[in-house]
Amino acid sequence: MDLARETVDVARALSDAAALFEMEAEEVGLALAVETPDTPRWGRADPDGLQVVLKNLLSNAVKFTGNGGRIEARVRAGDDAVTIEIEDSGIGMHPENVPGLFEAFKQASEGVGREYEGTGLGLTVAKEVLDQMDGAIDVDTERDEGTCCTVRLPRAEEAPTPKESRLQENRL
Repeated sequence: MDLARETVDVARALSDAAALFEMEAEEVGLALAVETPDTPRWGRADPDGLQVVLKNLLSNAVKFTGNGGRIEARVRAGDDAVTIEIEDSGIGMHPENVPGLFEAFKQASEGVGREYEGTGLGLTVAKEVLDQMDGAIDVDTERDEGTCCTVRLPRAEEAPTPKESRLQENRL
């Protein structure tokens, strides 16, 4: 897969992805809160690739967080990176399992609660897409306390060019 590196509004991308999970979260009794700044946070990413990453992370958060739980998603901008955090109060996992999280089919073949459906590819795909966009992902977790996935993207210094803006709007 060949991914573009365009200037994207990371806050808007997160809001758009989270909106797809609002109804599902509500149906299973989860509080889904999205904290984004009022002004755009420009990052360098492939817009479609970024949506794949965000959807995989939000899907996992919904899947592994029980009734009455919470999911918080937020965007922050630093000097050289834009950071997205997706934090849940779900089942979490033992920290020693984190290094194997990005291996394909890991969840499907072993690990916490085989009762959860899925292929175990979500984090693998997210990491591969982020690697191609010069991004990164970290996972901080504790069994029975939840998980926080942190995505870092290169920060863009300015708003997208008019051409990039039109391309992104056409994707919506």
